[in-house]
Amino acid sequence: MTDQPRPKAGRNQSTKRKGPAKPAEVPGTALWKKVLFVSVGVLFVVLMVVSSMGTSWLNMFQTVKTGSVVLTDLTIRDDRNRPILTTSQTIYSNAIKENRSVFLVSPLVIDAGLPFNGTMKAIPIIAPSSGTNYTLFGQEYDAISMGVVGMHPGGTKSLRLDANVTEEQNYTAEQFDQLGGDFANATIGDEMVLAFAENPASLYDNTTTPSYALRTTHVVNKSEDSLVLSFSHAVADLTLSQVQTA
Repeated sequence: MTDQPRPKAGRNQSTKRKGPAKPAEVPGTALWKKVLFVSVGVLFVVLMVVSSMGTSWLNMFQTVKTGSVVLTDLTIRDDRNRPILTTSQTIYSNAIKENRSVFLVSPLVIDAGLPFNGTMKAIPIIAPSSGTNYTLFGQEYDAISMGVVGMHPGGTKSLRLDANVTEEQNYTAEQFDQLGGDFANATIGDEMVLAFAENPASLYDNTTTPSYALRTTHVVNKSEDSLVLSFSHAVADLTLSQVQTA
């Protein structure tokens, strides 16, 4: 028995019909869609962060004006770039490790652009021992007060403090030793911490107890029988934290 040929499919046999062809997508459209979706996602995240910050994020656009009350961190350095006074725990700790004279204080609250009426400004010391003050000259404090005008929160600035202050004093060997120094072994650059009377009138008034504030000095010149101490500070590095509108 021979194999019979299989019948060919007739016209009435069902066939699967294809749907209408999709139009070709314009080149680059898919990429722009992805960019749009990503942009919307990023914007949503930004809005969430901003809303969580309330209105505090607007502070970064504030400009310090005369009369504004500002909070600023600072580090005051001498003419050898050594920190003397600082609000930075890191700078303070590193200086202590180097066995240097340095004082840690709290951030300063300053009336921006308003002159300081006084010859000295006392700054409370936190460490190495609290309960005492560090003294800034009135001209130095004025330089800081005027210097913060125009700054923004988070902004930084370095101010010269010795532009109008050059305080040097000559001491004989005997006088220097009476201050607590060691004239025989003193060398140029050596630091020394001295005390200033915060209420000078009390030195002549037996009814008032004098109070003292500290000040770092250093040797700038020395001869066989005398030396010169510099009391001026060179630079104040500022980082503005907060601004209150005048």
